[in-house]
Amino acid sequence: MPTRITMPTEVQLPPGALRELISGLHRLYMEAGAPSSRQVSAAIGEDPGARGRPSHETVSAILRRPGQVPRWENVQSIVRTLASWSHRRPDVDAEVSRFHPLWQAAELAAGADEAETGNTWYVDPADYSRPLPKAMAAQTEPHSFVALLEQMDNEGRDRLLPPLAAALWKPPQSAKYCIEVIDEFLSAGRSKAAHAVLAAGALSYQFKELSAELQALGRYEADTVIETAHRSMPLPYVWEHLEKLVPDSINRVVSASILFGDMTRHREPSEIVSFLTSDEFRTGHGDERAPLVDTPLIAIATTYGEEQLLELTDHMRETGLCAETSRLWRYIAEQRTPLVPVLRALRDNERTWETTAVLRRLIPQVLLPSYEDGPAVRAARLSAVLDELPKAGLFEETETLLQLLADYCRTQDRVRDEYTALLTPYRL
Repeated sequence: MPTRITMPTEVQLPPGALRELISGLHRLYMEAGAPSSRQVSAAIGEDPGARGRPSHETVSAILRRPGQVPRWENVQSIVRTLASWSHRRPDVDAEVSRFHPLWQAAELAAGADEAETGNTWYVDPADYSRPLPKAMAAQTEPHSFVALLEQMDNEGRDRLLPPLAAALWKPPQSAKYCIEVIDEFLSAGRSKAAHAVLAAGALSYQFKELSAELQALGRYEADTVIETAHRSMPLPYVWEHLEKLVPDSINRVVSASILFGDMTRHREPSEIVSFLTSDEFRTGHGDERAPLVDTPLIAIATTYGEEQLLELTDHMRETGLCAETSRLWRYIAEQRTPLVPVLRALRDNERTWETTAVLRRLIPQVLLPSYEDGPAVRAARLSAVLDELPKAGLFEETETLLQLLADYCRTQDRVRDEYTALLTPYRL
């Protein structure tokens, strides 16, 4: 059964014209029987009247948590497909006409916000990794890149602004210097060049320094730099520069997990899978990063949305990441709090075998030393979950967990007191 895409919360998508558009799409989506994003994308590909050809990732992103107003071509295509599947059997063209004012209102509202805040960020990471012409790439002095940014802005060659801005930050320039460049561009009316330099800094491992300097100056861009880094910095780049992003600390694993939590919670499942299968991650562990190899999985297990987790595990299995999926379920079982929302999402999507897989990972096992918890720690986690499940009405899951624990105890020559204490109230 495909995982149902849920409507984003008001925290994820605040009230406004864009939320009205996405809410309308979700109502039509539910009327169509909550098909998977792959089914919608495939049907659009066979519709000669569809103006767009969105991938399943794009369909999922539009319905789940759009970062901006979707293109009309994609909205029109999605509406046509969902309307043709709706139980109301509406006229498809009439539905498209009904949605156009909603899209237009969202587009106009976004334009008004952009004009008010000056927020015209270039946030596609691919723009900033685009190779420069050889003559430009040969430059080494910061002032040379500043001059080239001015020249490209004068000539209207906007395509070269992002990679030039990225080059300005390499080798690392001080955030103060780049802020001075940004201010000079803004005072000269070069807003595109200024925002390109800002976004390039947000996509560099110096984003925290840049945000701190802006914060000290009382600039609104400080928060936008952090948000842009968290939403758009390529995950292989985060892994490659982990030592710089997470300097030596008392507990680098915890620090790295927090970093990846910030970096992954807003990413699409397809982007997570691309990172987990990338050469940078699979072959770039090294001696220093070997202890941190599971920090992305820990971060995803503890911070990723429930519906996203279900879609992510589907993608992971499809791409052969079976071992990583198993480890992900273990970290969910051991560290996610509260655990109930994930178990309820699995039940609602009729994925009961995965519910059992999660609960089984709470039970003591023959483990590798790096995964082994003391009995007191594991018993405390079991106690917390056994308290959480019945309060949420998950009585079947409660009984399953108790039976798994009882079966484990029956196999032991000497049962730990911590575990028998959990079974005693249930007379098991």
